Amino acid sequence: MLTTSMKGVWTTELRSLLRLAGPVILSQFASNALALIATAVIGRLGAAELAAAAYANAAYYLVFMMLVGVMLSVAPRVSQAHGAGDTAGVTRALHAGLRLALLLSAVMLPVVWGVAALLPQLAPADIRSDLAATYLRVYSLGMLPTLAFMALRGTLEGTGKPRPVTLTAFLGLACAALVSPALTFGWGPLPALGVAGAASASASAAWLMAAVLWPSALKRAGRTVPPGLSTELRALFRLGWPIGLTLGAEGGMFTVTTLLMARFGPETLAAHNITLQAINAMFMIPLGLASATSVRVGHNAGARDPAGARRAGLIGLALAVTVMLSFATLELLAPQSILGVFVNVHDPRNAALITTATGFLTIAALFQTVDGLQVTANGALRGLHDTRLPLIVSLVAYWLLGLGSGSLLAFGLGLGSRGLWFGLTAGLTFAAVALVWRFFRLTRRNAHDSPA
Repeated sequence: MLTTSMKGVWTTELRSLLRLAGPVILSQFASNALALIATAVIGRLGAAELAAAAYANAAYYLVFMMLVGVMLSVAPRVSQAHGAGDTAGVTRALHAGLRLALLLSAVMLPVVWGVAALLPQLAPADIRSDLAATYLRVYSLGMLPTLAFMALRGTLEGTGKPRPVTLTAFLGLACAALVSPALTFGWGPLPALGVAGAASASASAAWLMAAVLWPSALKRAGRTVPPGLSTELRALFRLGWPIGLTLGAEGGMFTVTTLLMARFGPETLAAHNITLQAINAMFMIPLGLASATSVRVGHNAGARDPAGARRAGLIGLALAVTVMLSFATLELLAPQSILGVFVNVHDPRNAALITTATGFLTIAALFQTVDGLQVTANGALRGLHDTRLPLIVSLVAYWLLGLGSGSLLAFGLGLGSRGLWFGLTAGLTFAAVALVWRFFRLTRRNAHDSPA
C-alpha cells in the first residue's frame, strides 16, 4: 500500500509525464495528419489513384521507417545528458544528429529512386505503376528535412521543451492542407498534378517544418559545437541502428502485409490502406506517450534515479493501455464514422470497400491495446538505452509470428485478407508481452536502491 509521500511522488511523475506528453501527442497528430491529408485528397481522385499511392507508400516506408528509427537515438541521448546536467552532451547530440540525417539521406535517397524505377516490374498488373512511381519519387524529396526535423525535435523534447515542435508541426499541417488540394486538383492558375501534387505538398511541408524548428533547437542546445562530435555520431548510430531495424521489422510487417493485400485486388488494398490510416491516427496518442515516457525514463536514468525511471515507465504503460482500450471501443461501436473521414460512406459505389474496411477495423480493435503497450514499452527501454534485445523481440514477433501466421491464415487456411490482419494481431501481442517483461526485469534489479 502506498504511503502519502509515495503517492505524492507518483502524482508528481504523472504530472511531469503529462506535461511533456500533451505537446508531444499533438505533434504526433499533426505529423500523421500530413499523411492523412494526402490520403484523403488522393481518395477523391479515385480508387486507382488511392491504390497506387498505397503501394508507393508501402515501398517507401519499408526503408524510411528504419531511418526514422536511427534518428530516434537523438532523444534518449539528449534526455540522459540533460538529466545528468551535461549541456555539452546535449549540444553534441543535436549537431551529430543533423550530420547523421544528412548521411542517411545521401545513402538512401538514391535507393528509393531506384525502387521507383523498378515499380513497373514489381507492382501487380492492376496497380497503376506509373502513378505509384511518380508519387514515390516526389514524396521522397522530403526525406532529408524529415530526418533533420527528427534530430531537432529530439533535442527539444529531450530537454523538456516540446512546445516549439508542436507549433511547427501544426504550421506544416496547415501548409499541407492548403497546398495539397490546390496542386492535386489545380485550383485557380495552378495545374492539376494529381498524385504528384499531393506528394509535392507533403515534401514542401517537411522542408518548411525543418527550417522553422532549426532556430529553436539551436537556441536550446547551443550553436558552438563542442569536441567529440565524431564520437557522438558513432554513439548515436550504435544506439540507433537497433531502433531502426526494430521499426523496420514492425513497419516491414505492415508493408509486406500491404503488398500481400494487393493480391486480393485494388478495392481490398484501398480498404486496407484506409483502415491503416484510421488506426494510425489513433495510434498517435500512445506513440506520443512512448516518446514522452522515453524522455522521462531517460531523465531519471541520467540523474541516477532507477526507481524514478521505473515509475515513469509504469505510468506511461498504464496510460497507453487506458487510451487504446477507449479507441478499441470506438472502432467496434462506430466504424463508419471513422471511415467517413477518408471515403464517402454513402456512395453506393463504395459499398464493397466500406464493408471490407469495416471488417478490418473490427479485427484492428483486438490489437489496439497491445499495440499501444508494445510501443510504450519500447520507448521506456530506449530511455534506458536498451535497444538490441527489443530488436530480437521484434524480428521474432513481426516476421516469424506476424507474417508467418498471417500468411498461413490468409492463403493456407483460406481466411483471405482477414487472415493477414489476424497475423498482425499475433505479432503485436507477442511483442507487447516480451517488451513489458524486459522493462520489468531491467528496472526490478535496482528500483529499490533509490528512494521512492
